[in-house]
Amino acid sequence: MYRYCAILWNPADTDASASARFLAGRLHRASADWDLVLDADGVCAFHSGAERGSCETRVLSGECGAVFGRVFRSGHELETHVAGQPLNRDESARIVSSRGMHLVQRYWGRYVAVARDTASGETFVLRDPSGALPCFVTSWRDVTIVFSDIESCVALDALSFSINWKYIAAFVPYSALQIRDTGLNEVSEVQAGERVTLVGKALEHRSLWNPVEIARGELIEDPPTAVAQVRATVSTCAHAWASLHRDIVHNLSGGLDSSIVLSCLATAPTSPRVTCLHFYSTSSNEDERRYARLAADHFEKELITCALDDVDVRLDRLARIRHTPKPWFYLYDLMHSPLEARLAQEKNATGIFSGAGGDALFLQARADLAVADYLRRRGFGPGVVGVALDAARITRSSIWPILRQGVARHLKRGTTGPLGEYVEARSLIPPAVFQAARDDDNLIHPWIRAAGEMSPGVLWHVLCLSVPPVFYDSFGGENEVERTPVLMSQPLIELCLRIPSYVWITGGRDRAIARRAFEPVLPALIVRRQQKGAIDRHNLRIFDTNEAYLREMLLDGLLVKAGLLDRTRLESYLARGASHAGFEYNDVLRHHLCTEVWLRRWSESRQRAAA
Repeated sequence: MYRYCAILWNPADTDASASARFLAGRLHRASADWDLVLDADGVCAFHSGAERGSCETRVLSGECGAVFGRVFRSGHELETHVAGQPLNRDESARIVSSRGMHLVQRYWGRYVAVARDTASGETFVLRDPSGALPCFVTSWRDVTIVFSDIESCVALDALSFSINWKYIAAFVPYSALQIRDTGLNEVSEVQAGERVTLVGKALEHRSLWNPVEIARGELIEDPPTAVAQVRATVSTCAHAWASLHRDIVHNLSGGLDSSIVLSCLATAPTSPRVTCLHFYSTSSNEDERRYARLAADHFEKELITCALDDVDVRLDRLARIRHTPKPWFYLYDLMHSPLEARLAQEKNATGIFSGAGGDALFLQARADLAVADYLRRRGFGPGVVGVALDAARITRSSIWPILRQGVARHLKRGTTGPLGEYVEARSLIPPAVFQAARDDDNLIHPWIRAAGEMSPGVLWHVLCLSVPPVFYDSFGGENEVERTPVLMSQPLIELCLRIPSYVWITGGRDRAIARRAFEPVLPALIVRRQQKGAIDRHNLRIFDTNEAYLREMLLDGLLVKAGLLDRTRLESYLARGASHAGFEYNDVLRHHLCTEVWLRRWSESRQRAAA
């Protein structure tokens, strides 16, 4: 498991220097796995686990900083270098003098850079535009600590953390919340593409990369051009990631996105060995093994299938989650991670790949927004009827409501906040809680807040891409295998943002450009699929099997005590044999229970620390 931790301070401040050295010594003593990679005035950095996956730490020449994670030079993705080799002097100088902009413009990957400009005395932190490597910030006695894994900070036994209830009150109604605040008062998150500069004792934030600006730039409205560029860019990104591993486990759902990734792995110049893993539910309409087998056989790859056993899913195991600065959805890891880890060990795999993020990237949902986007770009004309017809085919509705709603959205100006038309009030959340979050402009992502007015399809696309992929396993230890959501790569994100929503639905098919791009190499049945598999019945059985545990955790839990969940309605959903829950059981399992578990984990840690 790759981790990094950087300690930053003003070297002219003797007290801060002493505090920094104290923390560095304590971190090194906390675990033998930590290696010191940089020790300079004002910057001290450690890493761990660099030899176990694709991540590495590259020190900037002159020891003025370091780049953690993995970077590819655009146009030279398959070039190799000695593991951990410092970046050359010229490139290091460009990174520092541009204060990170050179990295954003000439490199991509998953990385966090920390550098100190000795001329100005300023230190900056930059998180890459994909946000695929975590980056959090806390402080202690005028020392700034930048880290990927908060367990590192907990192990110091010097810092204390408290729950940020304001953040939790917003997270409960809006699980896709992505802002600088976190669930802990003492921790903030550096956003994707954001640079944070340490000036004295203050932190200055600036986005060096903004998807809204990219979506407003030079658009690709010609479908054949979009098809060719999507095919080329997906292949480039997949081949770059594949070059870092000899053996890969690929999560193959049988859907379009994971099959696209598999097609690229099969043609990777470095020819890694790929083993496909497919999880399936035995419920009717939820078993997708035939699609996974079709894709695996087509590319002549081994396929391992595994049934999701709802009886064996013990939710009380959630008590063992790792510390994180904010809640997440732990059920996937609870059900999938043990087998993924075992298979990776058996196959000697150093990476687990997936097509995660493809739905957001290729704009799978909300075809109804395309009409308003077209009107904003092209105005009223005959072309808008064709766009409305495409949207109607995808949404299986009449063309007239699509047209009417599109015109209304076009005429309605202004930016929708995070809890606007895209988020519905949930029945378990008191209306006052939902409304308070809806009215709070501080919950708007910095990208959107700085953008002003934008078309609804662009807003939806940006919102879908604003939540970074998960890097760490919720229960993982030192030997967990690295995950790579191949599609969530900066070159592909930038390309897809330049393709308008009405181009993505060309011909009345969702993700039409991605389908056409890989139609020549994928099985026709997978390209034509319009419906995605789900595990709703599987989740319902987990809900029923663990009813007693859910009642114990939630009815008198911290969320109910804080007034963030309606206890009476929740109790009716958890009534033995007489539940009124419809699809709300998914909210209970995936969101509210996971948030409650996270709260209890930190509350117990705080109580132990106080004792």
